[in-house]
Amino acid sequence: MPIDNFSIEWLTDDAQAAVRAEARTFCLRMIKNVYGIDYTPAWHSDLDSLLLAQPDNWFSLERHGSFLVVRDGDGHIIATGGLYALENKPSTKERLRNRYGDGEKVCQIVRVYIEPCARRKGLGTKIVAALESRASAFDYTSSYLHADVQTPETLSFWKAQGYGAFGHFSYPSNRGTETSVDFDKPLRYERCGNAKSILDIGLSAAIRG
Repeated sequence: MPIDNFSIEWLTDDAQAAVRAEARTFCLRMIKNVYGIDYTPAWHSDLDSLLLAQPDNWFSLERHGSFLVVRDGDGHIIATGGLYALENKPSTKERLRNRYGDGEKVCQIVRVYIEPCARRKGLGTKIVAALESRASAFDYTSSYLHADVQTPETLSFWKAQGYGAFGHFSYPSNRGTETSVDFDKPLRYERCGNAKSILDIGLSAAIRG
């Protein structure tokens, strides 16, 4: 599948409810298809927040978060990606306190999903570049994420993006015990004067990527 004709769309705070719901549905489908995991409120509260207005939306500008979708030439979502403040996940923040302190300058990269037919074409790198530029504009200094230990291609992808593994953690699931690998990366600083500039920075980075 060629991806020359694709568009990146940031879900702004005034994005239509139908678009937010479409993005959430795409993510839940990818989670089911890739990991075999059904919707679980405790694990997918960030996706649920996509349907809410700010400040309850974790990805809202007010909460220094962002979410993007990538559409193909026919308007279908083929990829997503998001970031939010680490403080939205108190348990994660506490688990990583020795590494990040209060975690105020740390964001978490999440929900980077790409349709199988659109993979290995550089799209993932463009998404990550856009998210990192947006995170820097929000004054985050570190970007954190975690990935399933049983997905070697995903682990390799994040290492190729400059992320370093520094630990792992396990948790119970309907499949037994799951283990994820912790990754992070320092971010370069980008001072931005206003909300519109923040939006433009992420978009231009994606186009350049």
